[in-house]
Amino acid sequence: MKKLTLLLLASSIVFVSNITKANNVNIEIIQCAEIKDNKKRLQCFDNYVAKSLTAKEQNNTKHSNPIKPPVADTQTESELVSSFGQAHRYSEKEREFDELTATIKTVSKTLRKEWKIELENGQIWLQKGGDKRAKFSEGDSIIIVRGVMNSFQLKKVGTKRRIRVNRIQ
Repeated sequence: MKKLTLLLLASSIVFVSNITKANNVNIEIIQCAEIKDNKKRLQCFDNYVAKSLTAKEQNNTKHSNPIKPPVADTQTESELVSSFGQAHRYSEKEREFDELTATIKTVSKTLRKEWKIELENGQIWLQKGGDKRAKFSEGDSIIIVRGVMNSFQLKKVGTKRRIRVNRIQ
């Protein structure tokens, strides 16, 4: 019972402190909004934002690592194709590149009767499930589509049968 009252007391103190902080923020914003001159009002808002950002930056530098600047997206189409299907996804261009069209160079079945498909660009894909009736042969045009949680589905152009695949090389 004592723990419950202590918990309620602590949570109420935190709640009240957050409300008073929010009221102080609202007062400053209202004071800025009441200024009639456009330049002075803008300067007031700029000062308020700068003050709040410096307070947040001081808190962030105490608790976290500095933010790294984003890396420029300078990848070419060939680099995107060669990295398609691998476990990483770093750049915005790679996130947008969700479909690959290619031609089958060699195709074979493993001992577990799963398709092992080598593409003309050198990538090798192995079936991990899906339609067992799907058939592939050398020279077929295929489409590999990125799915949810970095999964991939492969289908032959012109058919609806899909298999789940993983890139092994």
